[in-house]
Amino acid sequence: MQLPDIRVGDRWVFVTRTQEEAERGDPGLILANHVTQIGPNGEVHVEVHRTNKPDAPVLKSIYSRQFDLLSREIVPGEAIEYRPAFPQFEFPLRVGKNWKDTITQSQPEWELHTRLGVSVSVEAEQTLTVPAGTFHAFRLQGHYTAAQATVMTHYWYAPAAGRAVKGIEDTLSINGVRTRLIYELQSLNRLRG
Repeated sequence: MQLPDIRVGDRWVFVTRTQEEAERGDPGLILANHVTQIGPNGEVHVEVHRTNKPDAPVLKSIYSRQFDLLSREIVPGEAIEYRPAFPQFEFPLRVGKNWKDTITQSQPEWELHTRLGVSVSVEAEQTLTVPAGTFHAFRLQGHYTAAQATVMTHYWYAPAAGRAVKGIEDTLSINGVRTRLIYELQSLNRLRG
């Protein structure tokens, strides 16, 4: 499976909740991701808007051509940057493929820099149903380590969606606090004929 075919105008809507929010039926964060530009080297520029909070600011994220994260705003004008890109994918995907990297996560405005160890493996191919539909997907496992926390995540990349359509992320902080975050694709518009 080759690089995703991402185009200006593509749109995905995700719901993101903690485990506790999901169990009590909380609507969570509903985030619309809209591709606004493809850069000269294939960088994908995405605007992210919280649709269930109309006064929330629009935030910007930039991904590499293979949809690895280069930067994301936490508030307008303040981005977290990743060098090299946060390696969620290494196309073509196939079961058994693994990759590792060490990256730097930076917040230049605050002069904060953190080293992250990243290890990802493609575990299986499976069919997965989320609110946006049923997709053939690759299940990936990511393990991320930093000084303050360790994250273990499973995410399902669906070629037809051009994105991961579901993710379950477990974080263990150094002070022993565990959190689980779940996201699922609610809808998409990829403007295909």
